[in-house]
Amino acid sequence: MMRDLVSVVIPTRNRVKMLERAVASVLSQTYPAVEICIVIDGEEGVTKQFVQRYINSEIPVKVLQTKGVGGSSARNLGVGIAAGKWIAFLDDDDEFLPDKLEKQLALLDENPEERHLAFTSVATYAPGKPNRSYHLPYIPWQAGVYSVGDYLFSRKGRKTIGFMQTSTLLIPRKILLEIPFTDGLKKHQDWDLLLRMEQAGVEIKHLASAETVYHQHVATAGRVGQLNAWTFSEKWMGTAPLTRTARDSFLLSIVNRGIATDKSLTKWQRQKAIVARGRKVHWNTTYSGSYLYMLLINLIRVYFK
Repeated sequence: MMRDLVSVVIPTRNRVKMLERAVASVLSQTYPAVEICIVIDGEEGVTKQFVQRYINSEIPVKVLQTKGVGGSSARNLGVGIAAGKWIAFLDDDDEFLPDKLEKQLALLDENPEERHLAFTSVATYAPGKPNRSYHLPYIPWQAGVYSVGDYLFSRKGRKTIGFMQTSTLLIPRKILLEIPFTDGLKKHQDWDLLLRMEQAGVEIKHLASAETVYHQHVATAGRVGQLNAWTFSEKWMGTAPLTRTARDSFLLSIVNRGIATDKSLTKWQRQKAIVARGRKVHWNTTYSGSYLYMLLINLIRVYFK
C-alpha cells in the first residue's frame, strides 16, 4: 500500500555536527515514506558541502539556501519546497527516535485531510548534564481541559503544566500553507504557531511517549529561543491570543525570568521591574500560590544567580 510522504523540514546554519545527528535520526525512521528538506539559513558553504553526501541516498534530500531570513521564514520556505502531505519539523540540534513518525501518523489515523496535528513528549536534560535525563511534559495534554496558553505557561505547584516544541510537531502540509509560522519572530515561534492553530480550530493530539530528544544547551552556545530578549517576549505577549491566566503566568515566569537575568540592569532596576509586573497580575485564590512562587523565585534570581 502506498503511504503518504512525510517531509521533514530542518533549518540550519554552521552546525554540521548537530545537523549530522539530526539527519541520521530521520534516516533511521521506521516509517518508509520520508523526504528531508534542509534550509540553510544564510550564506555559508560548509553545510551545503556536507549535505551533498546525502543527495543520492535512499531518502530524497532537498536543499534550499537563503541569505538569512530567520527561523520562521526558513521553516515556511521548507514547507514550500516539500512534496509531502505531512510536515514534521526538526531543529538541527534535536533528534527523532526511530518510531516517532510512525507513531504520530497512527495517532492521526494517517489522515492529512483532517484539521489536526500531533506533538510528542520529549526526553531532555539540564544543560550540560546529559546523563540526568527526564521527560516533558509532566502532565499529558487533554483537549478541552486547558487552552494551549494555559498548558504552556501555567503551573501546577512549582512545575509548568505542559511542554510543546517545534521538533515534536507533525502537521498536514495544507494546514501549514493556511497557517504558516509568523515571519520575523526571534523567539516563541512554535508557541505562536500553536496558539494560532488552536484559534483556527485545529485539533491538537499528544503522543505521550517521548519520541523526540530535545537537547538543551548553555546560553552561550544555545538556541535563539534561549536568548534573553524579555522586551520582545513582553511585546509578543501583548499580541498573542492568550487567556488572562496564561498571560499572567507568562508575565511572571518568562518575562520576569528574562528581567532577573538581564545583567544590563542593576539589581535594583531588575527588582523594581519584576515587582511592577507582579502588580499587573490578576491575583485570585486559585492561582495565587503559583503566582507568588514565580514572583519570589525571580526575585531570588536577581540576587543569587
